[in-house]
Amino acid sequence: MGRENLKMRIGKIAAYLEKSYQPPEEKPFVKVAELVVILPALGFFYIWEFFNRCQMPYFLYFEVKDALAVLYENLMPIIYIATLLSLMLALITPLILKKKPRPLDNEVNSQDPAVRESALEGRISMFTMIVTFLTVLAGLYVLLSAYNFEWKILTILLLFGGAVGYIYLFESRNLGFGLIILLAFLYAEVKGNADARQRMLNKPKIEITLKGYSDKPVLDEGEDCRYFLYKTSNYYFIKDSCKRRIEVYSTSGQEVNRFNID
Repeated sequence: MGRENLKMRIGKIAAYLEKSYQPPEEKPFVKVAELVVILPALGFFYIWEFFNRCQMPYFLYFEVKDALAVLYENLMPIIYIATLLSLMLALITPLILKKKPRPLDNEVNSQDPAVRESALEGRISMFTMIVTFLTVLAGLYVLLSAYNFEWKILTILLLFGGAVGYIYLFESRNLGFGLIILLAFLYAEVKGNADARQRMLNKPKIEITLKGYSDKPVLDEGEDCRYFLYKTSNYYFIKDSCKRRIEVYSTSGQEVNRFNID
């Protein structure tokens, strides 16, 4: 009896995996033009979180090109996910455009080779989609692990990412895409805070010389209290832990600002 039940369950699982994948049919509410606004906002959010952790106002030095640069420097998992989703869409879109009716089970299981081939033409099975989904999730785990996140944060990001992927592929593309954007901003917040904490813990020492300011380095490797904090396209940020302040030097050497921190 138990063996018969096991065979029935295996049969049901096999039949489910053999079914054709039917993507949710919804008109996308986010267009390419809107992504042009979302991506810089995502990069800016990372920088804002980084400096917020350092107790430093960044709004005085904000430039759009800094937000775009940080996407390639620190947000590679987001680019990775977006690339894979684009590949998925490349596979799914022809199915949606064709609007081919779902093949009947008797056609898929037909003994007639011509009928079976016609039923399976252009078809993506549930097994293929599940394997693809798990592959993306595994790749996300590898990328996040490289950043040495705490296991709690890593678990939350993976569970959230898995739920978002399921909703996008099987429930609602619009809701899933909205949750992907939310996940991206959540990741940017976590990554910005983690990077700032790591930077203040390691206290990197490098030599920085700005000829427009002085022939002497504004930061020397041998200093005990001052260390390199961050660099944007137009500014260097140096922290002085002894005087509890952050110094901002323009790359042109014509502007110097200092902010006291608590």
